[in-house]
Amino acid sequence: MKIDDLKLKINPFTWVFILLLIITGFYIELINIILTVAIHEISHYYVAKKLNVNMIQVEIFPFGGAAIFESEIFIRPDLEIVIALAGPLSNLVFIMILVILSEVTSISFDYLIKINVLMCAFNLLPGVPLDGGRALKAVLSSFIGITRANNVAVKFSYVISFLLIYSGILMIINGNKNYVFIITAVFLIISAKKERKLSAYFNLRDLAYKKEEFYKRGCMNVKQIAVLENQKLIKIINCFLPLKYHIIVVLDKNLREKKRLTETELFDFAVSNGLYLSIGDILNKLK
Repeated sequence: MKIDDLKLKINPFTWVFILLLIITGFYIELINIILTVAIHEISHYYVAKKLNVNMIQVEIFPFGGAAIFESEIFIRPDLEIVIALAGPLSNLVFIMILVILSEVTSISFDYLIKINVLMCAFNLLPGVPLDGGRALKAVLSSFIGITRANNVAVKFSYVISFLLIYSGILMIINGNKNYVFIITAVFLIISAKKERKLSAYFNLRDLAYKKEEFYKRGCMNVKQIAVLENQKLIKIINCFLPLKYHIIVVLDKNLREKKRLTETELFDFAVSNGLYLSIGDILNKLK
């Protein structure tokens, strides 16, 4: 499905979730959930547009969506935080509106309020691809690098999934045959594994963004990294921080400087020779 320039994709888990609600006769609840998810995702899309970040696809899951942005250009961490938190914030605003309407009209919106509270709270959990996980990843990336930050958010996803499965099993044992927690946990595990596989490409996207910004501004903050000759490329690249251009200072075993390499040179060697080449091997190739 395509709306304007945005492609909508429905995840198979969402169809399972919808089918379960229809079979069990929860039609009104299904409409409320669809309305809540729509408000949540439209907010992401609107804020992204305002920040000139082009969202080309949203994959809809039972409790929100995962956005794909134009090409593979890296999104600035500060912008990613704003876009991520726009969804939960929209649910909070909607809750306030519903509470006011309830007071004015005496119409009960209890279930719709409950769904929005759950949507907001669940999406603020610090696991990917949830909004809280995306915000956490963006914040941590400025301190420990993009790849490491993503891996931290992935680990949180596994912890959240374990707790959901545990809670779901307890509910089933107690006679409440509600499989939503277990289905959600499976969705989180699969999504987290996908995010972990993409970690290797995050720094490449960051480099593409930095090149574009460099050409626009003509200058950029520089960060120096000192490494030993036996260090592998992947470990060095994982130390890179967003919005900073890196100069790699190669030291010998006596900690004396041997050579300086730029971030671009390092990536060129990684593309040509793989991520597990050592700095010493690069120096030998340069001789």
